[in-house]
Amino acid sequence: GFPGTQEGFTCLNDPYYGSGPYSGCKAPLQFYSYIVDPKQVSDEVRLSSKPGGRFHWLVGVYWEKDWDENYSNTYYMPGLQYNGAAMQYELHYYNLTQPTLPAGQWYAYVGGSDYWQSTEFTNINFDITDKLNVEAGTVHFRSYSRYDFPFAQFNYYVQPPSLTEFGTSHHWNSRLGANYKITDHAMVYADWGQGFRDGGSNSGDAQTCYNAGVPLTYTPDTLNNYEFGWKTKNIEHRLVWDGAAYYMDWSKLQALIYNPLVCASSSYNVNVGQARIYGVESNIDYSISQRWSLQASANYTDASVTSAISPSYRSYVGERLPFAPFFSWSWNARYEQPLNALMHGYAQLDMAHKGDMWNGLNPEDKNTGLPRILQPAYTLTNLRFGLSSEDGKWLGELYVTNITDKHAIIYSNTGNFDLRLTVNEPRVYGVRVNYRFGNASGGVD
Repeated sequence: GFPGTQEGFTCLNDPYYGSGPYSGCKAPLQFYSYIVDPKQVSDEVRLSSKPGGRFHWLVGVYWEKDWDENYSNTYYMPGLQYNGAAMQYELHYYNLTQPTLPAGQWYAYVGGSDYWQSTEFTNINFDITDKLNVEAGTVHFRSYSRYDFPFAQFNYYVQPPSLTEFGTSHHWNSRLGANYKITDHAMVYADWGQGFRDGGSNSGDAQTCYNAGVPLTYTPDTLNNYEFGWKTKNIEHRLVWDGAAYYMDWSKLQALIYNPLVCASSSYNVNVGQARIYGVESNIDYSISQRWSLQASANYTDASVTSAISPSYRSYVGERLPFAPFFSWSWNARYEQPLNALMHGYAQLDMAHKGDMWNGLNPEDKNTGLPRILQPAYTLTNLRFGLSSEDGKWLGELYVTNITDKHAIIYSNTGNFDLRLTVNEPRVYGVRVNYRFGNASGGVD
């Protein structure tokens, strides 16, 4: 294990808490018991204009209530060494002589939540001419939240006082758009729209975390998106080419941060500051002939933090937003061949690429010696051969996914005091058989 990680608590000695190499270790196993009882009710009412004519309108309301009065999570580590250097260090630090949880339990909490939201919305759409259309809309959002954590602690920590957090927020989001038909097969459009994410609570952390700077609550963040794009269809409707360029201005960016110098026991949500996103994207769908078809798409995104809301996050300025690669692309080529009046065969090759991306925002993130990770770029390739009936009722297919057996990191994090990598499937050979009962368009597989 890495120094200071949970594995050290399953040893009698370790180089971080103790005085030497790892020794007297049991298997560093951990499992969870997560109990939830969520409930939800919602309703929506909307009115709209009749079809036809140049002017169209829509108004409506929506509300939703989600609650769970008693949920809990218990982390079990059957290999805990209570006489080990790590456990004894923590007990001494908190002036304890005995663990505060039953044997084999590492961490436990009990909580409750209540969340309510409502939305009122309206939209209008007007055909100024046969070629020019404009659209406008607005949404008003309100929410109320309550979070209770009457019990939350590690086995070497005294239970803090019961914590209840309340939160409310409201916001207006609007949008404007226009599109113009250059020809019957080409149009351009321009849109402006706003986005909004509700705030929340960091309830359940240790009091030492709040004393060090973890906010009890974090505020909503907002987004303004500006987009210009085009849609075309030509060559006897065999070629479709769409694309767009966009700019997003992000205010009071919410981010999930882990900083052991602020809160060693948990990550927390915080409003970091301002961010901006530039991007372009395009896709084509080309029927080369009756037998050959090609599809391709590409995307470029430049997303980074531009300013910090406080000096504590000044080092984040200029950092790329997490899980946002610069480049992504995909394509596939397909060949279809009628075999007789009842069936046809096909072959398809497809590839997808995702560029490198950070797994976190904090450039100084070192979770007990584990820094944030720049996940490498990867490309995956798949191949399939198949037969299908002309009426679309049945299909048989041979396929190979991940032909090159690429070992790609899809997701990574160090949020639980250790390094976790989620990877893709290895190369897979398979057979797929499908039959659709009823008619081909509306039957059941």
